[in-house]
Amino acid sequence: MPTGNAEAGRERANTFIEPIATTRAPLASSFLAVLLKFLAGPFAFAVLYVGAPEGLPRAGQLVVATFAWAIVWWVTQPVPWAATSLLPLIIFPALGVMDIASTAGLYGQTIFFWVMGLALLGYAMEKHGLTKRFAIRFLSIRGVASTTHRLLFVFMLTTGIVSMFVSNSAVVAMMLPIGMSVVSYVRTVAGGTEGEKYRSFANFIALGTLYAAVVGGVGTIAGAPPNVAVTAVLETLTGETIGFFRWMKVGVPLFLLLLVIFYFILRFFSPPELISIPGGEKFLRAEAAKLGKMSRGEKNVLFVFSCMVGMFIAPSLVSVVLGTQDSAAVWLRQALSIWTVPPVVMLLLFALPNDLQKREFTLTWKDAVEHSPWNIMLLLVGAVAMTEALGQFGFNDFVTANVTGIGITRWNLPFVAAFAQTALTEMASGTAMVVLLGNILLPVALDVGFNPVSLTILLSNCANGVMFPWSGAPTAIAFASGELDVKNMIKVGFVADGILTVTVALVHWLVSPIL
Repeated sequence: MPTGNAEAGRERANTFIEPIATTRAPLASSFLAVLLKFLAGPFAFAVLYVGAPEGLPRAGQLVVATFAWAIVWWVTQPVPWAATSLLPLIIFPALGVMDIASTAGLYGQTIFFWVMGLALLGYAMEKHGLTKRFAIRFLSIRGVASTTHRLLFVFMLTTGIVSMFVSNSAVVAMMLPIGMSVVSYVRTVAGGTEGEKYRSFANFIALGTLYAAVVGGVGTIAGAPPNVAVTAVLETLTGETIGFFRWMKVGVPLFLLLLVIFYFILRFFSPPELISIPGGEKFLRAEAAKLGKMSRGEKNVLFVFSCMVGMFIAPSLVSVVLGTQDSAAVWLRQALSIWTVPPVVMLLLFALPNDLQKREFTLTWKDAVEHSPWNIMLLLVGAVAMTEALGQFGFNDFVTANVTGIGITRWNLPFVAAFAQTALTEMASGTAMVVLLGNILLPVALDVGFNPVSLTILLSNCANGVMFPWSGAPTAIAFASGELDVKNMIKVGFVADGILTVTVALVHWLVSPIL
């Protein structure tokens, strides 16, 4: 073959081969990345199981290792979150931790219906236009929307103040739909509805609602369930009761300090993409004037929202008015626990009609199927199931044995207590852990001469995890907004947890002698 033809043939061959090579390289790289993420889970399981410290039963070691595997997969996502949540159903029976029936029983978690009910309420608000109405009314308040930073701080401050008197879980449930309506409206007004548009602004709203509710909960004894739980432990062990305003002496200043700190943390990690709302206050007031009368659907959703707020507030309000031991207050706390409210919300949404003649209702089951966050709900159920298994197989006893073995003085006690409470709350129920550490550390406080009232409030201040979606109901609701990813939530939450822990410990180290 002549040389010219050979070169031409090679050139044609190269133009055919090169696209294939460049296509195969990214595919091979992508496959390798997925494979490494997939193998990282079993590797974490093996490391945690082989390196598990003595004192934890074999079943407990397996549960901890399984949790580590799940966390790695939830972060790296080689498979969907929901699929990862099924790991205990495979591992526990196979390795003899518990049989399949007992393992499946772990998945009967109330948090499933909590997230579903509140997610559907948020969708109903959007479907019937109530979110737009809320957003415009909120943004059109004079001076609030002059800058985005002012808007975000006022939103966090409002959330925190409400959370001082209502359970932080309930506050996140009430405020997050309003915050997300602000995000939705800003995206629309700013010229787009794409899911990624103004992502940092949306992150700020979601995490700002969560963090503001958490720090608001430290302000008063009524702010969060752990507050009452650890107060009961103090009364049992010492006979001393903390008054409402005695708690507020340290709680309110700490709330305001933490609120400002968290606001600036979020400004650093999630700086809003816009300085002010496009169109300004004048435009928003004009839009508010165009809203007209509320539709039947809006009225139905507003009624359900009001019922939810009333059911969340009623137990705390009645307890304050009549006393926590009054029979009516005790009954109401049992009948209207925070877990009961979302199923009632769902029932009302499906039962309230928009048009009886057309048999149209506020929500349909098709709405529930298409708009419930199934992936997130299964993630949370699986995480809580593994948390429950930890308690069943000696994790609490293991922690107790190790904490009591640490040399504690009056000078390091607040820091030990704060770090232990924060770390354990990320792994287990804050209410359960505050009772556990209260029983362990309050006698230590009496022994070393540290104010037990200050330590009681300190433990509850650190009993609200913010790092993981499964840390508790407030984080689950914030995560269910759909605006957060696991990696970002953990990254910001790690910093927030660290600053919360150090700040709370320092404040109580200073005020304990005068509290």
